[in-house]
Amino acid sequence: MQPRKTTSRPAQSSRAVVFCVDETYFPYAIFAASQLAHTSRHSDFDIVVCAPEGMSVPDTLSDLKIRLATIATDGMFDGLYIDERRTEAVYHRLVLPEVFADEYERLLYLDADIFIHGGGLVSLFDVNLGGHALAAVRDNQQWTKPSRHMADFANMGIGPEKYFNSGVLLIDVATFRSQKILERCIAYGRENNDKLRQHDQELLNCVLKGDWAELSPIWNWQQPVRSAYFEVMVPVAITHFIGPRKPWNDIEGKLPPRFAIAFRAFLNLHFPEMDEIKVLKASDVSAAYIARLTIKNILRARQLRRYLRRFPDDMLAEE
Repeated sequence: MQPRKTTSRPAQSSRAVVFCVDETYFPYAIFAASQLAHTSRHSDFDIVVCAPEGMSVPDTLSDLKIRLATIATDGMFDGLYIDERRTEAVYHRLVLPEVFADEYERLLYLDADIFIHGGGLVSLFDVNLGGHALAAVRDNQQWTKPSRHMADFANMGIGPEKYFNSGVLLIDVATFRSQKILERCIAYGRENNDKLRQHDQELLNCVLKGDWAELSPIWNWQQPVRSAYFEVMVPVAITHFIGPRKPWNDIEGKLPPRFAIAFRAFLNLHFPEMDEIKVLKASDVSAAYIARLTIKNILRARQLRRYLRRFPDDMLAEE
């Protein structure tokens, strides 16, 4: 059983930034791809969006030169855990090194629920992974408590290890394939399907058990309210909206409104058939919420600074 792909055009580089989405997340992937194209226009990598057959980039964005791909897995992930919020596409990042092995040497996988600020993503492709198959950013639960025993590990009987968020993955294709990580993840998922709590993220972490290179959180700034203030004070390259709250459904105004404003402007122009994103009026902002947010950021400041100092060049952690 081998995964297959069809693409809209040939590869033009040996490196690519790749998104994997279903129909619901396709517009948000195109938004991120547009940001990437405009902040890295002269960089040497392809922008690939893997989406269901029949999806197309709006004519208003034809200048972006996005490469569309459709992945067929032929039942490879049948029976693995899926919740009501997701489709099989959540596992497609696992097959990217296999389906693009004949074209790309390195892949930068990105979730679609992100905001790209710039910050020279092209420099990630040249990171020395030290023999690891991938590099990633710790899950934010370990930012201020690196020794925290993550629930996914504890549930599987695995001892404390560093644990990454799979929303941003820098993948060395040859190493990923030589270590048979796809096959190991599928086997692990089938063997432990009754215990799985999450999806690709849990599978990768449980299979690798800390065998990965650790990137600075600026490459996957997981947007929790308790570190929101730090985001405007450090050179964040990618903001990742983890959890169910996104800029396009944040009706309570818990996220900084600048994100919703940017998504609304883009979608109104290029996907006008979608419902308009609502943004709270300034007068609706809760003083009590701002006070709680401020307190949480103050209480976390010292620990978060200690964590950030592990990345002196904003790339890999010092061991």
